Amino acid sequence: MKKYVFMFLLSLTSMVSMARDSIVTAQQRCQIEARDKAELLVPLTPSYLDGITSTTGWDNNWFVEAKGGTSAFIGTPIGCGDLFDRIMPVLQIGVGKWLTPAVGGRIGYQGIKFKNANLQSMKYQFVHADFMYNLTHNMQCNEYGLSKFDVIPYVGVGMIRNSSNTPGYFLTDNIPSGNHPFAFSYGVEFRYLLADRLHLVGEVSGMTTMKSFDCVGTSSRFGDHMVSASVGLSYTIGKRGWKKVVDARPYINQNNYLLKRYSEHSQQANANNNIEAQSTDKNNYSGLNSLRYRMSLGNENNGSSSDSLSQKTKVTIGVPIYFYFKLNTAKLVDKTQLVNLDEIAKIAKEQNLTIHISGAADKATGSDKRNRHLSIERAKYICKQLIKRGVDKDAMKATSLGGIEQFLPKEANRFGVVLLTQ
Repeated sequence: MKKYVFMFLLSLTSMVSMARDSIVTAQQRCQIEARDKAELLVPLTPSYLDGITSTTGWDNNWFVEAKGGTSAFIGTPIGCGDLFDRIMPVLQIGVGKWLTPAVGGRIGYQGIKFKNANLQSMKYQFVHADFMYNLTHNMQCNEYGLSKFDVIPYVGVGMIRNSSNTPGYFLTDNIPSGNHPFAFSYGVEFRYLLADRLHLVGEVSGMTTMKSFDCVGTSSRFGDHMVSASVGLSYTIGKRGWKKVVDARPYINQNNYLLKRYSEHSQQANANNNIEAQSTDKNNYSGLNSLRYRMSLGNENNGSSSDSLSQKTKVTIGVPIYFYFKLNTAKLVDKTQLVNLDEIAKIAKEQNLTIHISGAADKATGSDKRNRHLSIERAKYICKQLIKRGVDKDAMKATSLGGIEQFLPKEANRFGVVLLTQ
């Protein structure tokens, strides 16, 4: 008997514990839902898509670089002397462009002198085109999307010319004609960002060409090599850096939630009006009750305003809806934002709402005159898009905010904002 009583008490205790846990879980779930809804009613701070940047024009992210160091020639046959007996100074110059944060190309020049297999000093010039890939382009990036430290392997092809006048060399009409065989270039460049446009660069590179290049050996196969180590500076020409793309998904989610909430409140308001119309009580306070309801509806949407206690009270619907533009243009950073205009036009026409449109520009990157013009153009762009969606021109009111510095980062000030009112 005691055994059964003990088992019963143990089961009861377990059920009570599980019930308590389920209550706590439900409470936490409600708190989470309430918090999420509250966040959807607050104006959003722009966020950006990871690893995605907008493309730039051909005038952006060009660079020139100059480096000096040492090189050593290793030929086939190897000849006399060791690697240190063949060390000579080297000069390297390059001009290139970064097409994306990771991919770039350059035209390079290398030359002065080298010592061949017989330790004879010979002049040479090496011109090559390289494909470059930045392995660390997305690490520790600044506001322009430039990484602090870069590791850039590269490979390329070119022509190398031995221009020395040596006995037994290539002759045309008894005049040295030079030796200019095909060659491969390869290596790794290291960059450190010193300033917005200036990099400290170091490079370990190699070159491979034909065995006959140093006039020792006659084979046309690859076999002569040159290794180099150098250090210098690189300077960026034109616009630098990369533009981040604003993530439109949080704004779409917020807008969908507000539209749903507005629809629910509209249905409730219509139901309340129907009840008031059917009442026979002369003192049913229908006008006052309607006003109170409309004011509470506006307060819940973070934007209500009233002129006086009259039936002409204006109510702001939802929160401002922002559309973000590219630098110095009236083009959206992401055209998926246009889905918001579809819903705005639909609601405005169905509910006979007034659409208020304001344009703004980034004060930090333009003159006052330019920013006024740019903010007007951005407001006009949204107006034209709404007209295309069937909104009457008289139902819209547009204003210019000019250049502002209200939000951080500064890109957030390049916007057009839409607000609906009754």
